[in-house]
Amino acid sequence: MSDFRERLLAVLEWNTRFLVREVVFVEWNPPPDRELLSIELARKFDCLRAYVVAPEIHESICRNVHVPLLEYHAKNVGIRRALSPWIMATNADAAVGFDIVNRIHESELSPRTAWTAERADIPWRENRQARLTVASGMRYLRAIPYHQLGTGEFILASRELWHLTRGYDEKMVRHRIGCDVRGTAQMLAVGATIRKAGTVLHLAHPTSCTESIQPHHGEMATPEGVPYRNDENWGLGNYTEVAIADRVWRIE
Repeated sequence: MSDFRERLLAVLEWNTRFLVREVVFVEWNPPPDRELLSIELARKFDCLRAYVVAPEIHESICRNVHVPLLEYHAKNVGIRRALSPWIMATNADAAVGFDIVNRIHESELSPRTAWTAERADIPWRENRQARLTVASGMRYLRAIPYHQLGTGEFILASRELWHLTRGYDEKMVRHRIGCDVRGTAQMLAVGATIRKAGTVLHLAHPTSCTESIQPHHGEMATPEGVPYRNDENWGLGNYTEVAIADRVWRIE
């Protein structure tokens, strides 16, 4: 996306206003020709910690030259390092809907229940918009029918459950699409219950997989072979963390 930074700032402002109290941002394989987003974000959001995953780590893991971001390996990095008792795995262009906010605030959360959401694409004026408003969250371009195993834009589960399942499957080194469904299927396989939280709002863009499947989306993962077993160092748990700024670490 040409305005990735603006979308990211908009959803961080929205999500931290309505639901989120801790943000763990993972900057995986950052391009060498621009400044790190992590440092700017840590300055803007007091609740944010960031981890930068070095390009050489990506190159040592990824087995698909078309995929510059192993999205679910990156999410594992954040999930492993989150401190909150409840962890929401989400994307840089996804905002929680008001029905999610109300449902989570009003429900009695169980450590063995995970929450998934229906995804709705909403308009975003590329290179002309800087914030999300209540009105922008109510105009759907497309609603994708709900599936129990959810969407990569939103899954909320207890820290206990995430660590029991050891996050998303790290054998998926050529994939992006379907890794979310595979991860939720893993939770079912260990005896968790899945409930619908509501609607997650995805800021529409032409490179999304709902518009067309492109090489950077990687191969398709499926729930076949679940349960899987990541090793004890899942989420790059055995890598060195070097502080490079206030609340920003480089993993190497």
